[in-house]
Order: sequence, then structure tokens, then C-alpha cells
Amino acid sequence: MDPENKPTGIALLCDEQAIIREVIRDGLGLKGLAPGEPLGQLVDAASRLKLLNFLVEAREEGAALCWEVNVPGDGKVTTLRLSGVACNEGLTIVGVRAPAYSQETRREAPEIEGQDANALRAAVKGQMDHSEEEGNTALYDEISRLNNELVTLQRDLAKKNAELERLYAEVQNLSITDPLTGLYNRRGFFKAGRSEMERARRYGHTLSAIIFDLDHFKQVNDTYGHATGDRVLEEMAARCESTLRKVDIFGRYGGEEFAVLLPETALEKAKAVAERLRHAAIRPIETEEGELTVTISLGVAATRNDTTQLEDLLRRADGALYEAKASGRNRTCLSRE
Repeated sequence: MDPENKPTGIALLCDEQAIIREVIRDGLGLKGLAPGEPLGQLVDAASRLKLLNFLVEAREEGAALCWEVNVPGDGKVTTLRLSGVACNEGLTIVGVRAPAYSQETRREAPEIEGQDANALRAAVKGQMDHSEEEGNTALYDEISRLNNELVTLQRDLAKKNAELERLYAEVQNLSITDPLTGLYNRRGFFKAGRSEMERARRYGHTLSAIIFDLDHFKQVNDTYGHATGDRVLEEMAARCESTLRKVDIFGRYGGEEFAVLLPETALEKAKAVAERLRHAAIRPIETEEGELTVTISLGVAATRNDTTQLEDLLRRADGALYEAKASGRNRTCLSRE
């Protein structure tokens, strides 16, 4: 092949980092071939085809095609990559103006002389397929990595959602619970009580209510302090709760006042429950100030055919409580309404 006239294709100078510094000739019109561009930018399909044809033509003309070629120059250029196959970074096939390779370079660089055009074309295609396969593998690996990250994020999200649900349930429970006694507070008592009232009305069952409060409790606070008063309330709540059934609804109605709902319980049976509560309450309570004896007064009422609202039932029980206080305290009175 005439080094000056035969297929020169492209000729360029590159630095040691394979960055194009000068385009001497671009007889193929390759895409991306410009100073400042890396050789690996030649990835356009049309450019690859042009380069492949150039290599085949150069090979048929007897040009030596090597992996690396020392290019004499002005001292700025030491090595120029010359590939006939696809590398990981893309097809970087470069022709040099004139085969000015020294015999020493020929011996040091692996040559691909001796292959015919079809073999060269097959080699290039095989390497391109390999690069595509590696690209697909890299893409699969990236998708797998992102999928694993997504699974991890979903797992973390599920944990956080479970924690939020737990905290929400805890907040909901706190909103209906009296912090001192652990019983329903007034809000919780009415919420549970209205459901029970609706059930009693639907099935025609009797629902009874007891309201009681501690006799002369203000004197306990004034004499012994609020800490002792809280101790008395806690103990009174625990004693009464242990006396009631699990189906009974028990709450702190306000201050030293408590309320109980007794499902499927008629008035006389409700009175017997109230008496058990009164006897449980009268036992001495251990406090830091010594033993204290506190009594309770109780009012009892039961639903009637015309009872439709929980408030009406509790109003009648409250009226009976006032009657118990007015008649001497430490006793149980039934509603007269």
C-alpha cells in the first residue's frame, strides 16, 4: 500500500490520555471526531461501519493494523491507540496517515495481519456484540442494584408505617384513658358507653348505670396533700375495677367521681353490684401518711322503654347519687324516675 495515497481514512494526533489534540485528516467524515474529544466517543453506528470498511480496505491493501503504534512527532505525542475491535469504552478504531511503524513497534504490538476481510469483519462484529452484552450485563446489574435498594426502602417504609400505626394507636388510647387510674376518661367512657347503649336498644336488653364519688374527698387533699389524694384515687379505682366484670364499662367521670355501665343488668342486680363496690371502698388504704378510710356514695339507674340516650340514663343515676349524699353518704340509692 502506498503510504501517501492508499486509504489513509483518518489521521490525528492524541495525547497520552487518548484525547484528540489535532485532526490531520478525516476522510471518512466520522461523527464525534474533533479536538478535545476522546477516541472512545466514536460510537455512532454509521461511524463504526465506516471504520470497519476502512479497516477492511486497509487490510486488503496490505496495511499493518496493530493495537498500539508509536507515532514520531514534536515530543507531545508518544502513543496512539489503533484498534480493529471494540473496547469496553466503545469502538476506537483509528487509521494513521502513512504506515510509519517501526519494525520494533511491529514486534512489540500484537498484529492481526494474515486475516482476510471476512475474518476481520467477524472479529469486529464479535467484539461489538461482546460490548453490547457487557452493556446489557451492566444494565441488568444496575437494575438489580436499584431493585435491591427499592426492596430495602420498601422494607424500611413498612417498618416506619408499622411504627406510625403503633404510635397512632397509642395516641388514640391515651386520648381516651385517664393517666392517673388507667381507666377510661370521660371522653373514652362516653365513646364506649354510646356503643353499648345502641347495642342494648337494638336487642332490647337492659343497661344499668352506677355513678359514685368519694365522700369528703376535698378534706383528704386539704389535710394530706394532692399526692396522698392521688394515691387514694388510684387504690379506689383498682379495688372497684377488680369487683366488676370484664364486659362492664368503668371510667373516671371527673375529679373524684366515677361511672360504671353494666350491660344486660336489671336495676336490682345493679344495686347489688353497687353495694359490693361500697364495701370494697371502705377498707383502709395504705398511704405515706398512714392508713386512711374513705367511703363512697352511689346512685343507680336502669334503662326503660323510653330511654334512648346515654345522657338520660346517666342523668338519672346522678340524681340518685345526690339523694345518697343528701341522706347521709356512704350508701346506695336507686333512681326514682
